[in-house]
Amino acid sequence: MKTETDEAKVNSKDATRLRRNMMSQEFKKGDIVIYQSPAGPEIKVKFEQDTVWLDAHMIAGIFGVDRTVIVKHIGNIYKTGELSAKATCAKIAQVAADGKSRQMNIYNLDVILSVGYRVNSMRATQFRIWATNVLRRHLVDGYTINEKRLKAQQDKIRELQDAVRLMGNLALLDNVTDETKGILQIIAEYTKALNILDDFDHQRLSAPKGTKKSKYKLTYNEARNVIEQMKIRFKDSVLVGQEKDKSFQGSIGAIYQTFDGKDVYPTVEEKAAHLLYFVTKNHSFVDGNKRIAAALFVCFLQKTGILLHKDGRKRIDDNALVALTLMIAASKPTEKEIMIKVLLNLLAGR
Repeated sequence: MKTETDEAKVNSKDATRLRRNMMSQEFKKGDIVIYQSPAGPEIKVKFEQDTVWLDAHMIAGIFGVDRTVIVKHIGNIYKTGELSAKATCAKIAQVAADGKSRQMNIYNLDVILSVGYRVNSMRATQFRIWATNVLRRHLVDGYTINEKRLKAQQDKIRELQDAVRLMGNLALLDNVTDETKGILQIIAEYTKALNILDDFDHQRLSAPKGTKKSKYKLTYNEARNVIEQMKIRFKDSVLVGQEKDKSFQGSIGAIYQTFDGKDVYPTVEEKAAHLLYFVTKNHSFVDGNKRIAAALFVCFLQKTGILLHKDGRKRIDDNALVALTLMIAASKPTEKEIMIKVLLNLLAGR
């Protein structure tokens, strides 16, 4: 009959036999970096679902402690909710020395890492030093790589902008066809979008100067008329445009609010952007909130004379209007200012 000492020797031999190149292993489904102490084991791992799987005996071999210590730590990890047993533990069938099959728990890399920070042994200390260095290296290298990629992307954007400017000059030549001019115009429009996205990513998106003079002022009654005309045009049900409360009147009044005798939203573009935002987010109607917001926004732009560029193009085309309205509807209240800045930049025709 085997004693605990005999079993430990067998486990030790198994661990020793499995030792050596745990520092890095390449699998068919990806690369995994695994710890190896100066005298640590090479463990035959089960690589599945993008992670490695070891049983408690193998984990004990890595850290040089008894299996019961590992089992105790794993139990505490699950008990405290640090990890989910369902997500990090699986069962496999293993044939024992007596020929009988039994179920064995195996644990993924998350458990191995967590145990490594709990075990009190020299080998576990070496593991923690290694893990800290690896994490630091991944963080630093990852940042460096991302920084290089970002710089490369910015360089490409600048190259595209320079190319567009050059092609814009070519468009002035008499021998350039109308089709070529149209293509150049499309490229130029996409460059504006790239600029806005670049500024958005780097949190430097600012509100451009807008139009400060306009004789037109939207009233609640006129807004209701727009809604009724929209309902007739699209043969909507009676629920569309049916107000749930007084918040719609509040949305109209909000774009003209003042503080200390001055308009809170001094430009026409700011009023238009906030009109779309308020009507979309306030959900004043039983049905049709987003469509009503978009219709009022377009009518407001038309009445104030800023719907079109000087060359007759729409400042915001149909697809952009749909995307913006949906984006506002899905945004968080804390994202209001950035939503408004995006609208203002698009209205400015950057």
